Amino acid sequence: MDNEKATDQFVRDLLRDIGVTKPWEQDGGPKWKRDALARASKSKAGKGEGKPEFVFVVDDYIVIVEDKKEARFSRFIEDGLITTEFPFKQDYALNGAVHYASVMLHNGVPHKKGIFAIGIGGNEYHHEIAVAFVGPGQIKLLDDLDNLDVFRMDSIGEYHSVAVLGNKPQAEIQLDTVKIAASKLHEGMRNFGSVENDRKAPLVSAILLALEKPGFDLDELKGSYDQVLPDDWDGVKIYKAAHAYMVSKGFGPQQKIGTLLDQFAFIEKSPALNRVHKELGMTPLKWFAQILKTDVQKVVTDPSMSSFDVLGNFYHEFISYGGGDGNTLGIVLTPEHVTALMTELIDVGAGDWVIDPTAGTASFLIAAMHRMFKDARGDEDVKEDIRKNRLHGVELQDKLFAIGATNMILRGDGKANFRRDSIFEAPIHEMRGDKRGKGDCWIPGHGFTKVLLNPPYSQAKDKTTRHLSELAFIERALEFLNPGGRLAAIVPQSAMVGKTKEDKDRKVSLLKKHTLDSVITMNGETFADSGVGVHAVIVLFTAWRPHPSDAKVKFINFQNDGYKVQMHRGLTDDGTAASRRKHLLEVLRGDAVDDTKFIVRSEITAQDEWQHSYFYFNDQPPAVEDFMKTVADYVAWQVDMHVHGNGELITPCNGGNGA
Repeated sequence: MDNEKATDQFVRDLLRDIGVTKPWEQDGGPKWKRDALARASKSKAGKGEGKPEFVFVVDDYIVIVEDKKEARFSRFIEDGLITTEFPFKQDYALNGAVHYASVMLHNGVPHKKGIFAIGIGGNEYHHEIAVAFVGPGQIKLLDDLDNLDVFRMDSIGEYHSVAVLGNKPQAEIQLDTVKIAASKLHEGMRNFGSVENDRKAPLVSAILLALEKPGFDLDELKGSYDQVLPDDWDGVKIYKAAHAYMVSKGFGPQQKIGTLLDQFAFIEKSPALNRVHKELGMTPLKWFAQILKTDVQKVVTDPSMSSFDVLGNFYHEFISYGGGDGNTLGIVLTPEHVTALMTELIDVGAGDWVIDPTAGTASFLIAAMHRMFKDARGDEDVKEDIRKNRLHGVELQDKLFAIGATNMILRGDGKANFRRDSIFEAPIHEMRGDKRGKGDCWIPGHGFTKVLLNPPYSQAKDKTTRHLSELAFIERALEFLNPGGRLAAIVPQSAMVGKTKEDKDRKVSLLKKHTLDSVITMNGETFADSGVGVHAVIVLFTAWRPHPSDAKVKFINFQNDGYKVQMHRGLTDDGTAASRRKHLLEVLRGDAVDDTKFIVRSEITAQDEWQHSYFYFNDQPPAVEDFMKTVADYVAWQVDMHVHGNGELITPCNGGNGA
């Protein structure tokens, strides 16, 4: 039933979801509430008691909710202002809620943190949630919401801090020390050590590994620069400590350690790094190590940040000071909120075998490890199995391999199944643990159940490199998976079009072998911090299940993901990201609904463009006012054509035959 009572029930459901089971409705509630709403009626005279649909208090914030049966009455904004004059306070939900909040503040309330005014219009299938914060001398319009999750007891304080006060989110505050350290190290490596850009990351990796070795003490770095006794140099001590730590952790075959040591070798013999610098009073190596020990080591290994690729972000921040954008090493970091989201989208759990075949700094494997540990629920045997066996990475570039391997070692990954290889050349049977049977038959091993992928972008530039397109990476990655395994890849939007003949053929091949589940259009600024202006989508596949012709693929518009680029801060959470991510996951699971602006379900062919904008249609019927305005515009256009002597163009003579 499409009336305001149905909307009231929808709002009650939203409130129940955040633990508010008994809000005060209409004229109910304590004396202070009714006193504060005296002479707050929304009528023109405004003499009676105000009766908001819902009022509740959480963490000393007052929250007022007004609702209307149609989404178009959620708010009336003029020149960025929320007018509370009559009739707007009566006709529009947010305007009415702000009116009530303003009167309550004027009359006095015992809760001093301020009032959130919420206007909800519509129903479960199509609604808008408008929000404003009302404080002394302040009415601040905030971004629309998908649900009311930000008003949970454990979320509202952070929401107020970020969305209302403009403060940094806690996660961003924790990384400030890393950014400061990155700036210091850039200056120091340039001024004191003459370190080339492509050697900065391996240098940091070596020092961080050395700092983890039990018994390694910075006091051992004494700056003994004697040509006859090179083993006393600080660089040699750091190199040996890093080597010893990797061996002690059982870091895979010797050739893997050798690959890392090759990247670290220069620090043993660099005069600039191993001589005592007059300005520092120590070697640059010791100075770097002090900064890393104080400001970076604890953050990198902090269990509370175990889903965040701190080391990768540190490297990117660090390299960006060198005049580049992080691409000097081929680093295009996938932001932490995206790596975490992708593990949720394909439901990575403790029992999975996970592979990232273009692993880079290992950010996907770190996010997967975090989610798998959480799913293990404290079972240390399961967690040890995850560390040793269930996380696999492939990376071709030596320097990125060094970063990724270091990252995994510092996270306690005992075996570090991190392979320096190409996704197209890596031996799938060996990595899957398959055994040779009779003849050409293979006996399946553990295989892989989940793939997380961010392939190199724009590699297919001509006919000789078209085998390196993003779709080629996806097609190859799916080959690693067991039947029914899931893949999540983040790629440029253009990859879903299939511009070349090769990619058109790949789309046909993909649907013959695998099922396309969903394509999610992301925020256009997702990669802003990496200096890459790509419009990305996340694509989800199920492996080795041919795509049914009548299957409905879910196309999502998730551009409003709660992240915005702010000056001098980059991409930041505006306080709503968690609730928007929850809404996305609920819609994909079928636990929540939304209109076609957010999700379109459609059958597909290989010739279609696999993206929301291609399939989008507006499924909302026009309001009477919209219809009348369109008719009025059309009549005005006809009159204008006749006035200017062009009437025959729209009303031809003699029945339109031109005679």
